[in-house]
Amino acid sequence: MIWLRRFFADMIGSYLDSLRALRALPWLFAAIVLWEFAQHVVEVRIGMFESRDMARLTNDNGLRMAFGWIKMTSIYVGAFFVIRHFASQREGRVLAPLGTAALRFLPYVLYALVVFAAMFYARALVPEVHVTALRSALGLGQLLIEPLLMTWVVAAATDGHVANPLVSACRLGWLYGLALPLYILTRLPFGLLHQQLNTLSIGEAGIQLWGLLALDSLIVGLIVAISPSAMVRIAHWTELRQAGAKTRETAVVSP
Repeated sequence: MIWLRRFFADMIGSYLDSLRALRALPWLFAAIVLWEFAQHVVEVRIGMFESRDMARLTNDNGLRMAFGWIKMTSIYVGAFFVIRHFASQREGRVLAPLGTAALRFLPYVLYALVVFAAMFYARALVPEVHVTALRSALGLGQLLIEPLLMTWVVAAATDGHVANPLVSACRLGWLYGLALPLYILTRLPFGLLHQQLNTLSIGEAGIQLWGLLALDSLIVGLIVAISPSAMVRIAHWTELRQAGAKTRETAVVSP
């Protein structure tokens, strides 16, 4: 029951943290939101929102993809700073120097970008008939794996006390059953809203189009904040679980 209450408290807290992160790191989120909007400007110029057919035809546009790759990289850079902020402010973790932590965090960024590239360029990797299956498998696999990495990811960005993903998965243990739904419930709503806003923008023009795209840019900023906020909270669960285990162990050993 205690863990169930903590689950719902941290789910709501993760949403609130996305707003707290915007206030605490305005320079970071201003850059991410403005870059997302700049990508939308490119998409409007190449006619991406004129029709569904144009959206498909311009999806692989080189300039759009250049903006997209920078945006994807910025999402993980943003996550790095959000994790450092909440882990130090809320848990009092001693932060490693920026360069040291960034090097530890880099393997996670590369892993995430490789998965993204495999999903985006699926048509170049497999026959057309298997594209949907490959993208679904990669997306589901990443969704299932992500909670197992969180303790390692948070440690990499802060104090480095979790050496690798295997240690991270072992520390999470049965809490995976709570971490996965928390990750889904904090990530999915904003992700679906992001997709829906892009879909609604197709066929629109003028103030309606730019209003939808501006709102979508703000949503992307919140997405950047909410997932790492949930990561910090899930990593804290493992600390509480370990502390509880040590307490029980001491009680058994004590005369």
